[in-house]
Amino acid sequence: MNKSIQDELSAQAVAIKSKPSPDIRDPVCGMNVDPNADKPSQNFEGHQYHFCSDKCADKFAAAPKEYIKAKDLVCGMEVNRASAKHMIRHNGEQVYFCSNGCQTKFEADPKQYDDGPPKVATAPKGTIFTCPMHPEIEQEGPGECPLCGMALEPKGIPTGDEGPNPELVDFKKRFWVGLALTIPLLILSMGPYLGFNFFREFLGEQTSLWIELLLGTPVILWAGWPFLVRGVKSVKTMNLNMFTLIAMGVSAAWGFSVVAVLFPHIFPDGFRNADGSVGVYFEAGAVIVVLVLLGQIMELQARERTGSAIKALLDLAAKTARVIRADGSEVEIPLEEVVVGDHVRVRPGDKVPVDGHVIDGRSSIDESMISGESIPVEKTGGDTVTGATINGTGSLIIEATRVGADTMLSQIVEMVANAQRSRAPIQKFADVVAGK
Repeated sequence: MNKSIQDELSAQAVAIKSKPSPDIRDPVCGMNVDPNADKPSQNFEGHQYHFCSDKCADKFAAAPKEYIKAKDLVCGMEVNRASAKHMIRHNGEQVYFCSNGCQTKFEADPKQYDDGPPKVATAPKGTIFTCPMHPEIEQEGPGECPLCGMALEPKGIPTGDEGPNPELVDFKKRFWVGLALTIPLLILSMGPYLGFNFFREFLGEQTSLWIELLLGTPVILWAGWPFLVRGVKSVKTMNLNMFTLIAMGVSAAWGFSVVAVLFPHIFPDGFRNADGSVGVYFEAGAVIVVLVLLGQIMELQARERTGSAIKALLDLAAKTARVIRADGSEVEIPLEEVVVGDHVRVRPGDKVPVDGHVIDGRSSIDESMISGESIPVEKTGGDTVTGATINGTGSLIIEATRVGADTMLSQIVEMVANAQRSRAPIQKFADVVAGK
């Protein structure tokens, strides 16, 4: 090779090598540091830390534990400052993130995270919880349904600030672990029926059965544990339901298969194959568990989306009302303080705060949120108006006839919330089959 080309390539290699690694940061100031440069470094608890200057090195030496970890202000996770890939400066300080998603959320609204991760709202004391499968079950505070074992949910209208559903988070983790183990289990057990005999012939029949046992047991006993618990509770209380069938089927398949692997000789000759092994059903139990987990995840996600839709409906309502007192003065008060019979002024462009009828004025009202009709409806004295609809260019004085939970908007929200907690028709049918 030409010597000049070799020299040029060597120079490029040196230049690349000398570039600061984007994954190595000064834990004090957050700057990228080249570990090969003549910069100060220190060893602490078996890890080498590199610094941009002696000043940062001295700060680290004085209090090393203050500069090793940082808290992600969005999700609350701990981030290693020396290897953080996502960091920005905010109000003169370094802010570290575990992922690009958290950094994007922070940059969109930094003030929201000034005090750390947003606190998850908890249900106030005295909140009544109910079972989504058995609405007749009610108790104060969270817990499990005594009939089916499902996690109880707050009764009434969700606020949309409850935070992530812990049951959904748990089921997702179980689903992905179960899926990762079920796919190779299916390939090993069902492959011969599709012409893929390589793995089973290579491993041997007996070894394949032991591998199926090792793959299927965590899926059935760990990923499917919530369903087994619910099935046992349903039998104890004699409230047989869908989970009774799931628990019986999965546990029977697993129990039979374990005995078949450990003690094949106890089975009659008609059960055994030519090599003396007995057919097992680990893949059947594992597939049932994974599919039921997927169904539960989809159901819980649908409920979360419904909760968001309810929150959006609630946001349609006005937050305050301009009430006319007996002396003619007008006072703006919270919507919760309006009572039946109050006279309320609705100014041009305002939302109608409560249901009522017009006693003075003339205007057009946009009722599209109720009727879907985009053309405003003319309102004059004596006409009824609905809360959360939008007033046009005129001014109205209305008398409140329905307030709080009696308004049409509140009734719509209550119907959606009740539908959210109801059982799916197929689940009701499964409960009937189970003996309910």
